[in-house]
Amino acid sequence: MTQTPIKTGSQIQLTASQKQAALLASTSANRYILYRGGSRSGKSYLISYILLMRGINTPGSRHGIFRKIQSSCRQTLFDLTFRQVMEDTFPGLLSQCLVSESEATITLPNGPDPKNPHIGGAIFLFLGLDDGRRDKILGNEFASVWINECTEVDYEHVSFLMTRLNQKLQQTRTDELGNPIFLKPKMFFDCNPNLKTSWEYKAFIKHTNPKDNTKLNKPWQWVEAKLNPEDNSDNIDEDYLDTLGNLSIREKRRFLAGEWSDVNENALFKQDDIDRNRQDIAIEALQRIVIAVDPAVTNHTKSDLTGIAVAGRCSRGEIYVLHDGSDQLDPQSWATRVAKLFEDYQADRVIVEVNQGGDLVRANLRANGHPSLPIKDVRAYRGKELRAEPVAALYERGKVHHPTTAMADLEEQMGSFGSPFFKGSPDRLDALVYAITELADLNAKERTPGYTPVKTTRLR
Repeated sequence: MTQTPIKTGSQIQLTASQKQAALLASTSANRYILYRGGSRSGKSYLISYILLMRGINTPGSRHGIFRKIQSSCRQTLFDLTFRQVMEDTFPGLLSQCLVSESEATITLPNGPDPKNPHIGGAIFLFLGLDDGRRDKILGNEFASVWINECTEVDYEHVSFLMTRLNQKLQQTRTDELGNPIFLKPKMFFDCNPNLKTSWEYKAFIKHTNPKDNTKLNKPWQWVEAKLNPEDNSDNIDEDYLDTLGNLSIREKRRFLAGEWSDVNENALFKQDDIDRNRQDIAIEALQRIVIAVDPAVTNHTKSDLTGIAVAGRCSRGEIYVLHDGSDQLDPQSWATRVAKLFEDYQADRVIVEVNQGGDLVRANLRANGHPSLPIKDVRAYRGKELRAEPVAALYERGKVHHPTTAMADLEEQMGSFGSPFFKGSPDRLDALVYAITELADLNAKERTPGYTPVKTTRLR
């Protein structure tokens, strides 16, 4: 079977640092490749070039290009960067491709039939990881996956896309002995590094699984390279580097030097405090266990998560965080999950925020969870940071224990909370704060005179 040749010559001029970084993609053992660095350092341009060459050399290959939001992927990569790389690399090639504006795909004319070269040609799909798009992705297998701006993406999405990296195809070239060369599936990432609590730092630098802090399987497959704006000065405005030089020290580490910061200097919760005090405990050893819920206000693909935390208190008065059950759930689903956790952990009470729903929140738990759930309503009268400060103080004193297997998504949110780069709602953390506030009786000062909290002993 013959493939339609692409009759153009490569005209691209990579910088010296880009050429060096590109070598990572040509090493067969490297399966997961991170290009990190400052702003405008040429990371996206380089990965676009690498994926283009993989597609040209491998007819029939599928290459998934992702951002957190599909519209951002379309606007930045499909409409601009990838097309620019195609024009720079092979002038005239884009006009020969089949470009679907509605589906955001580009198909190369290298299929087996010269009369219909797009049939069986390599295809590039520009997709989003918005909730609700997973079913579309499930039907695909890819030879390459690229997650652009990977700091915006949860590790759960990374794990999911790993299962789609399974397309094995023969390339058009052979080795020195004439044997076929197969394209090795690879996953590419790029980012402006943020905090050392982030999943990409744990995976690519510490070589630990971001979900549970265990050692990665085959850690040598995870490699990274740094690209910086200074090395790309020929391709950016001459005043841009001066602009980056005027950023704060923390911002310069991220957007100029391309390095991770040790800690979030504004963080209430320190990863060191969490790691230092990790302990496992059997639920039978706890005197009291609560499930705390911070319901999402809306229910659509861009809604916040419903925060769900399970925590308990032992006879010494210390708190044990047992489970993070937060997820994007409709009201019936989160009520069902809370009831299941209540049973599984033999809990004593459900603590639920009712600011955005009032009696409807309680009614939902009764109707879709269990009619006899013991529920305590709480209302948030103070800001999130003010509510979290007394809880953070308990962490500093070593009074709160997380399990030895890390709850990565919760702990990353805790470490990022307070950072100027933190976006969205601290939904997981909000639920945890309500749970610990209840167990540690931190609202005692707000009670009316004469109130005495009930001390309970759990009977198993």
